[in-house]
Amino acid sequence: MSDEVIIRELVGPDQTMTIFPLYSQVSRLSQAVVCQRLSAMFAQSNYRCIAAYIDERMVGASGFWTGTQLWCGKYIEADNVVVDSAVRGQGIGGKMMAWIETEAERTECAVVRIAMVLGRERTHQFYARNGYFDDGLLMVKALSRGAAEFPEYVSQQV
Repeated sequence: MSDEVIIRELVGPDQTMTIFPLYSQVSRLSQAVVCQRLSAMFAQSNYRCIAAYIDERMVGASGFWTGTQLWCGKYIEADNVVVDSAVRGQGIGGKMMAWIETEAERTECAVVRIAMVLGRERTHQFYARNGYFDDGLLMVKALSRGAAEFPEYVSQQV
């Protein structure tokens, strides 16, 4: 068994659905919902996904979006970076982020960004160690359609 990590891009929703067993370590979404959302994401034409493998075993995955915003110009945003719990702390997340950063440079992006949930200190420390700066606050409000899935984002105002 080799410890070499190979990063490959997954093409299209069907190939990207192979991340589901890994993704299900960190999410309660059903396979049907993940499939539906991935199909919609790919339909927007600015979503891509990579996976990390050791000996053909998927040990990490990350989606990423490309876009343009007024404040920064062209950017890549990593989305749902997941590393298999059995191999966390072995540099796999860093290798995936390095791949995404290289792709950002290749496609002439000005920045790489990532949004993450507050309270996940290990995740925050990982990105800080990899050169990312805490430069904002993402504010979220669940609408009626999202209230059941995101009860923590439902306003408690009376």
